Amino acid sequence: MDKANIRAAAIEQRKSLSPDQRELFSNTIISSLSDYLLLQNDRPQNLLIYRSMRSEVATDTLLKMNDYRLFAPVTHHHEHMQWHELTDATGWQTGLFGILEPNGGPLWDGEQGRTTLLCPLTAFDRQGNRLGMGKGCFDFWLADQRKHIHQIIGLAFSCQEVSHVPAESHDIPMNCIITEKEVIQCPRG
Repeated sequence: MDKANIRAAAIEQRKSLSPDQRELFSNTIISSLSDYLLLQNDRPQNLLIYRSMRSEVATDTLLKMNDYRLFAPVTHHHEHMQWHELTDATGWQTGLFGILEPNGGPLWDGEQGRTTLLCPLTAFDRQGNRLGMGKGCFDFWLADQRKHIHQIIGLAFSCQEVSHVPAESHDIPMNCIITEKEVIQCPRG
């Protein structure tokens, strides 16, 4: 199956969750993420988070993770993202792809300390490969910034897992994926 068909099937699986399931599973995933980060010996100082869209894992509760400096992306076009620090004063606006983005704040430049990237996805496999929405925003950004990222964590519902995501040589695998059922450590990440 090609990437477009895998993506479409995984999105349909995700959409098939009821609102109650999505809320329950999202809360479980965010709680597992919090526990996972707290148990690390080399805990991150910074979290690069994202605001969820449509049927993705709901990420708004990430905004309350006060133990970290939080940054969220502003997408200027599919090849260029900048991450702005979030504070109590951060305002939000609808961005290029209809996703809420911060309307300012200090920029993350890779020099603020140990950083974990939380990555959205439509489908994943246990090797750490992911499919996004097909625009390549995270892939283009990661190609340049991977050296500054300690770990990449995907947040997904278990129904988004597939046996194999076709990966190309430039694709950067995730270190782990957190679902409502488990934390999956990825061998390629």
